[in-house]
Parts: sequence; C-alpha cells; structure tokens
Amino acid sequence: MKQSTVRRWSNPETILVATNLLEGSSMILHTVYQARLSGAKILLVHVVRPSTLRTNPTAGVPFVQPSPALLEVQARLDQMARAYQREGILCEPIILSGTPTEQIPLLVRSRGVDRVVVATRSPRGVERLLMGSVAELLAAAMDVPVCIVGHSAHRGSGNDSPPRRILVATSFRPSSSLCVSFACAFAEEHHTNLTLLHVLESVRMGTSQIEEAEIAVRQKLAICIPLHAKERCQIDLEIRVGDPATEILKVANFVRHDFIILGSPPDSIVSRILGSSVIHRVVSEADCPVLTIKPLNSAVMTSTDGLLHAEPSRINPDTSTQNYL
Repeated sequence: MKQSTVRRWSNPETILVATNLLEGSSMILHTVYQARLSGAKILLVHVVRPSTLRTNPTAGVPFVQPSPALLEVQARLDQMARAYQREGILCEPIILSGTPTEQIPLLVRSRGVDRVVVATRSPRGVERLLMGSVAELLAAAMDVPVCIVGHSAHRGSGNDSPPRRILVATSFRPSSSLCVSFACAFAEEHHTNLTLLHVLESVRMGTSQIEEAEIAVRQKLAICIPLHAKERCQIDLEIRVGDPATEILKVANFVRHDFIILGSPPDSIVSRILGSSVIHRVVSEADCPVLTIKPLNSAVMTSTDGLLHAEPSRINPDTSTQNYL
C-alpha cells in the first residue's frame, strides 16, 4: 500500500454517502463534519432494486421508465442534496440500480472515492441473518475506509473543530498494520491525540503470562508507530485484558473519542445471527463513528476481471430511455 493512498484516505477529496433515505438529520451532521475537515465533495448515493423501474413498450420498441416510486426517491435524494449544499458542501445525488454491495463498490472505483459513509440500524437475530447489515457488508466489500455511523453516535450541531481523540484497536491480524498507518496519518493530519489499543483475551492465561504478554504487546505496538507520527501527535498505548468489544467500548467511552478505527475481518454466520462480531457490537454501542479498514492483502489486490472496471448501473430520470437499460 502506497503511503500516498493512506494519506488520501486521511484527507479525502471525495466521500460517498450511502443512504436509504431514512437516516434523518444526524447522518447529515456527521457527513458534513467529515466533508468540512478536508473540503471533500459528497456523492450522495441511493441504490434501488431493478423492480422499481417498469417497462412500457411504445411503437413496438420496449424501453424502461421510472415508476412513481422512483420519482419519489429522486425527489427525496434531491432534497437531501440541497441540505448539504446549504452547508456549503458540494454534493452530487446519484441513483443506482441493483444491490448496494454490487453497485457501490463499482462507483467507488470509477469515481476515485476516498471514503464511504453509511449508517446502520443494527438488526439482530433472525432479522440480521435474513437482511444482513448493509453497513457491515459494505465494510467487507470496500477497498477504501468505510465509516459506519451507529444509532448511538452523536456529534453536536455546528461543531467544526478538528477531532481531538482517535482510538485504533489493533488485533495484529493482517489488517492491523494498515489500520495503524491510516490512524497515524489521520492523527497527523488533524494534530489529534491517538490511542493504540490491544486487548488480550485472558482465557487459559495466568497472571505472570498476562504480564509477560502485556510487555511484549507494548513493544510490538511501539514498533508499529512511524517516527514522524510520534513527532507530530500525542500517541498513547493501551493494553487491556478481557472481551475485545467490551474493552474497546470502555476505552472509547471513558474519555470521549471522535472516531474508532477497526480492521474488518470476515464475519462468521454465527456472529451474523447473534450480532456478536466485534465490529457489530462496537458500532451498536459506541457514541462515535467507527472507521473500518479491510485487511492489507485484500486492499492492495488488483484484478483484470472486467467486473472491477464496469460502470455502475446509474439511473437518471431526466435523461433518455437508453440510460435505464
């Protein structure tokens, strides 16, 4: 991963906001804040199912036109875009046809998006198994950071000050080095205090083993920090013992943090059913947004598969019918 890419992620020029049109003003406040930090443009994206369109043959030539429901979607999206524009944010509303996990990654690649922001309502149990969390599915699909705004996340209206505290929880999995690099770049960009946290799971570990593990982890964390980051921002190392999600939330809530940064490992079907994955639990309960990063070996992969370079299925009710096909 090039350092320039990590720097771009920390100071994005283009932010994609994936909306289901139901998030309300809180989502706008969060995304306005992030856009203002770097002067970013917003792509406001809503994905509709192809069934929202309808075929209406005229003069023997079939074509696809927007249904009344799609026209309502366009009106609502335009209304949201105007809310961003009133805040001085350049915003482009876009409707795509298909599924979010297929169409949004295509748009991210084709438009050079640096960050994706999505809200979640955190379904659990059978509902989560059947519907899934679009936010977490997008986090697993994106090659750029995904900022998930949980229902507990809040930011005061009109607060344009830079973030003061960032927490990055590292598990030393493949995504960890990229998470730390991004967190350090983010902290440097905004001269922010950064906390590097690692949680030891104490199962089958005695007191002396835990003490030895804490020393080793502290040394390992210190090595991960670039020298220039140590010179430009305050970095604290935190070692906790216990359940990862619980300890991450304790640290994040003990002193108010503006962002939490986590790796995005694959979810198991059990954690999807129970809502017990670390990301899901932290997003559900944290009082700040959570930025997720894919593992390094996934984020740097390239492919010659045509699907990676295909254009997303965009819908524009104001253009000619061939744009719907």
